[in-house]
Amino acid sequence: MLTPEPRAGESGIGYADATRVIRMTTLEPQRWANGRGWTREIHRELAADQPRTTTWRLSLADIEETGPFSALPEMDRHLLSAAPVPLQLSIDGVVHDLRYTQVVRFAGASQVAATAVQGRAQALNLMTRRGIRGGVDLLSGDAQLPVSATSATALVVLDGTVSLGGRQLERFDTVLPGSDETLLDLRKATVARVRVATPAAHTSAPAGPGRPLADTRSDDYSS
Repeated sequence: MLTPEPRAGESGIGYADATRVIRMTTLEPQRWANGRGWTREIHRELAADQPRTTTWRLSLADIEETGPFSALPEMDRHLLSAAPVPLQLSIDGVVHDLRYTQVVRFAGASQVAATAVQGRAQALNLMTRRGIRGGVDLLSGDAQLPVSATSATALVVLDGTVSLGGRQLERFDTVLPGSDETLLDLRKATVARVRVATPAAHTSAPAGPGRPLADTRSDDYSS
């Protein structure tokens, strides 16, 4: 079951048992406080017992200049290089030259900086609260895959031709699978699969209009 697509400017949030599609075109870009890039929040999940606490967050950042990341000691982070532009990161003194679709994981308390950027790099970012397991991997090629909340927490289109239940998806459109299986069709495509093992008792309804958004860091390179 698919929920209706949100209009531009709406959050794309629906019921937990329904598969939701969040269109990239509906996400409002926010300038970092340091002016070095832009970020678009795709989804944020709040804790049921602490409604101002984020359990996990998915976002897309544009990285245009070198400089440090903000420290987020309560979080673990997974960063996927989402554009075919060279991106070099220094993580606790170790240099990582990231290729397109390469994923790097690091603690939010780590000392991280973008040390080389050619053009406008883009990064898909998963942040999970410490103690909550999460990860990002890839689905690629030609395939028809039944997806549900048991197989993925989120699916982000990176390239190629992708449709969900007959609905065409564009680059960086995101699927939040529901309890029912829906067919995902890939044709020479690459999709980032996000999985978060969040205990049900620790989560609440997703953040939407009027809900508090905790831990927002507009000057974070990966926010």
